[in-house]
Amino acid sequence: MAVRMFAVLCLGYVVSQFFRVSNAVIAPELMRDLSLSPEAMGAVTGIFFLAFAVCQIPVGVALDRFGPRRTMSGCLLVAVVGAALFALATGGGALTLGRALIGAGCAAGLMGAFIAIGRWYPPGRFAALTSLLFTIGGVGQLMATTPLSLVSDAVGWRGAFLVIAGLTFVCAVLLFVFVRDAPPGHATEAAPPESLAQIGRGMLEVLANRQLWHVGAIQFVCYGSVMAVSALWGGPYLQDVHGLEGAARGNVLLTLNVAMLAGVMVYGRLETLVDTRKWTIVAGAVCTAGILGLLAALPSPALWQVTGLFVLLGGTGSYFMLAHAHARGVLPDHVLGRGLTLQNMAVMGGVFVTQTVSGFVVGAFAEPGAAAPEIAYRTVFALLALFTLAGTLLYLPARDIRPSRLPRAR
Repeated sequence: MAVRMFAVLCLGYVVSQFFRVSNAVIAPELMRDLSLSPEAMGAVTGIFFLAFAVCQIPVGVALDRFGPRRTMSGCLLVAVVGAALFALATGGGALTLGRALIGAGCAAGLMGAFIAIGRWYPPGRFAALTSLLFTIGGVGQLMATTPLSLVSDAVGWRGAFLVIAGLTFVCAVLLFVFVRDAPPGHATEAAPPESLAQIGRGMLEVLANRQLWHVGAIQFVCYGSVMAVSALWGGPYLQDVHGLEGAARGNVLLTLNVAMLAGVMVYGRLETLVDTRKWTIVAGAVCTAGILGLLAALPSPALWQVTGLFVLLGGTGSYFMLAHAHARGVLPDHVLGRGLTLQNMAVMGGVFVTQTVSGFVVGAFAEPGAAAPEIAYRTVFALLALFTLAGTLLYLPARDIRPSRLPRAR
């Protein structure tokens, strides 16, 4: 049961990962077909993460009260509507609304899977299994690079998104059929539904958790600093600065996303070898900031240099899954849904901020209808590096977690 359910949870996360990064490859076409400015493109892409973040609190309550099965499958139906609207949009407003609905619909995907894994598996396996979840779910990231560009070239980006809407509906059905909220005899099965007062007290307990705030600081910067490149500006940068079209852009972004998936698994092993979750995260954040700094500092780098730095960025920047595990480690079980979704709100809020702000940065340098100059993207890279370092400093007071001391069997 647990293995089959894990497979379906991974499938749901594949869908979410696809939607997160899909705009990077087709951004030039979206901007051309719908006459979108860089600022508008940043807002359209970032609205997914804002909607995702805003929905985290109600999703957390729903996960604790109704369980992952109903919450995850119901949310994905919203994503189906959003994907269809996105495909049929004739202007920036409808495109934004469609992407917002997609973000809301994907809001339970990762945290719902985390809740299910947290209930079905022992704490000592949480980091490894969630890293595996992300790696398998990363197929969605890969599908949103070269494959999406090829399908878009063949049937257009609208046709591609209509197909994805249908596949998302199938995924929602599979989640409802195969996912179970908890194993037989689990404490949550016997517990009565929480009252509104209990829900409120649980939220206050989560908000009073100072350790979660420190972890939330690194969560706010870790994913957004990479996603601003892999999910948004990587494609336009490769076109405007290096002259790459469709599939060629997708190929470079594919290497970045493959490196990200590989990095997740490496970090899972690394924290076990060095037996420290906190300092593994800090090392990853500092390295990520350094690579972004290099992208900002190098004038007119060759394409092979950019590709290499993108690969390094994807690999070093994938420490964010350890930050999720760190958040799990500072939360008691009875508020796990609310706690994890609160810190995930920080993650997605950070992505929204980086993508929206970076859109204004690029727009400040670009003439209307013209390619953005290299200095626009270098400025974005520099800001992302500083953003990452600031979050790291706020994370430093968090207490460490030693993987060797976590139970690995139930």
